[in-house]
Amino acid sequence: MESRKLLTILLLMFFLPMFLVGQQQILNTQYVFNRHLINPAYTGLGSKLQASMLYRQQWVGIEGAPNTQALSLHAPINRNKNAALGGIIIRDQIGVTTQLGVYMTGSYILQVKNKTYLSFGIQGGVLNDQTNFSELEGFADDPLFASDIRSEFRPNFGAGVYIFDERFHLGISVPNLFEQKFQQFSFQESADIFPFIYIDTGYLFHLENGWTFDASTLIRKEPQLPVQFDINGVVGIRDLLWLGLSYRSFESYDVLFRVKLSRDYYFAYSYDISTGPASLSRVNAGSHEFMLQFGLNRPTRPRGMKRFNWR
Repeated sequence: MESRKLLTILLLMFFLPMFLVGQQQILNTQYVFNRHLINPAYTGLGSKLQASMLYRQQWVGIEGAPNTQALSLHAPINRNKNAALGGIIIRDQIGVTTQLGVYMTGSYILQVKNKTYLSFGIQGGVLNDQTNFSELEGFADDPLFASDIRSEFRPNFGAGVYIFDERFHLGISVPNLFEQKFQQFSFQESADIFPFIYIDTGYLFHLENGWTFDASTLIRKEPQLPVQFDINGVVGIRDLLWLGLSYRSFESYDVLFRVKLSRDYYFAYSYDISTGPASLSRVNAGSHEFMLQFGLNRPTRPRGMKRFNWR
């Protein structure tokens, strides 16, 4: 059997169950610049309209490795800027399995102190999981795989809260609120999809000459798995350039940057160096991620919320 075919099968065996646990299990690195993808309570923070387009290619050099594309839009919808709506389209693919999620998000923001705000967010939508084993080279003639094309739609709902001021933020979100069961393959028992939780916190330090330092961490807890965490540090230079380093437990070291192209147009890139199993890290050239952001018609926002204008 060819080595690439064997590696593809191993990837499906070990990573497909993780991939199918639900939205955003393959976590992107650029969430530090767009937390709308991990917490619906982030909806509407910042300029009147914010849009982000993201592409992630994981484990370059491995055939069938995960890749992700995401589109995020959100904006306030009333004069007081305390209610907002948004939408997310996210597509994950690994091997012959593709998951497409389409969501609406909404938030409501309360001012709890002079410069401190509390945002409540919800999201709801539908996920489509599709697996086509007939695309595997060498298995098209095997009736066990060739006839097993699975496509399943299911609803998905999430919620989150976000408290913040000019410097500090704390967010808690559950992108998948309800446990679900579904059949992965005709020859396998149904799989459980459990709720999981993100805890996101950080502090923004204002340095001299318009420089900033943003220190943050993201904790992820999934049933039957150890607690995972990210540690991030991003230096901002006069709201024009951001340079950062990140560590993701059990997975990677990350280098990232973002640059302001023009008013409210930004480009970001990150590179992840795998620290996972040696057998995997030796055969891939890391992971690349690209993001383009833009905003329109920036209104005047309460002072504590100005940090989210492409923070």
